[in-house]
Amino acid sequence: MLARTLAIPVIRKDDIVDALKSTQGIDKTLINNTVCYNILYKIIQTNLDLSVDFILDIALGDKKNAKSFFDRLDFNENKAFWFFTICSDEEEWRKRHMARIANPTPNQAFKSYEHVIEHYNNADVKPFEYEHIIDSAEALETCLNNIISIIKA
Repeated sequence: MLARTLAIPVIRKDDIVDALKSTQGIDKTLINNTVCYNILYKIIQTNLDLSVDFILDIALGDKKNAKSFFDRLDFNENKAFWFFTICSDEEEWRKRHMARIANPTPNQAFKSYEHVIEHYNNADVKPFEYEHIIDSAEALETCLNNIISIIKA
């Protein structure tokens, strides 16, 4: 929805992971986060070097890994807007994860809701000080309008 509104492309980490995991004849042990993030790094850095606008949809397991990944990138003079998405409605959050477990994508690691809870309890998943918080418990249009207003400010 945001990409359509702004008429710019989205680069999604999950698209890379899904493509790697669905490739036939490749030893699955070689397909890991390192390969995915190295590909993603090259795609992002190329776009940064060209100074083109793009949306990056990437979940980086925890703050340490996120910082390490982003420290590799040279943002040059490009302007970046950082958003950290939460869902403050715990029942809605549970429903979303249950739906993902019932219909997993190739990159889906969670096997149960208990696994989801364990993962997030053990992960250092918090926003950086410069990230804008977007609460996905709000209507999709509200989230979009909040993001657009931040970008235009």
